[in-house]
Amino acid sequence: MSNRVINILVPVISILLGLLVGAIVMLFSGYDPVNGYIALWNGIFGDSYAIGETIRQISPYILAGLAVAFAFRTGLFNIGVEGQLMVGWFAAVYVGAAFELPMIIHLPITLLAAALAGALWDLSQGF
Repeated sequence: MSNRVINILVPVISILLGLLVGAIVMLFSGYDPVNGYIALWNGIFGDSYAIGETIRQISPYILAGLAVAFAFRTGLFNIGVEGQLMVGWFAAVYVGAAFELPMIIHLPITLLAAALAGALWDLSQGF
C-alpha cells in the first residue's frame, strides 16, 4: 500500500475501533450504544448553540495538542503542557478579574499575562 492510503487508513481505523470499544463498554454497563451515539451527535451538532459550545470547549485542547506537536516536530519534548495551560488559565482569570481597563487594552494584557505565566511555569524544565 502507498503511504497516502496508509496515512488515511490509520486514523479511520482508529476512529472505528474507538467507537467499537465505546459501544462494548456501553453494552457491558447496561446502556444502548445507538442511543448513546445519537445523544453524542446531537450534543455536538444539535443546533448552533451546541456547535458553538463544542468549539469553545475543545479549542484549548486543540491548541495544547498543537503546542505539543510543534515541540515534537522541532525535536523538543514538552511534557508540561497541561501545567502550562492551567497556570496560564489562572493568570488570565486573575488579570481579567483584577483590572478594569478598556477592552482594547484589557484583552491583550490578559493574553500576555497568560502566555508569560505559562512560560515561566515551565522555565525550569527548559534548563
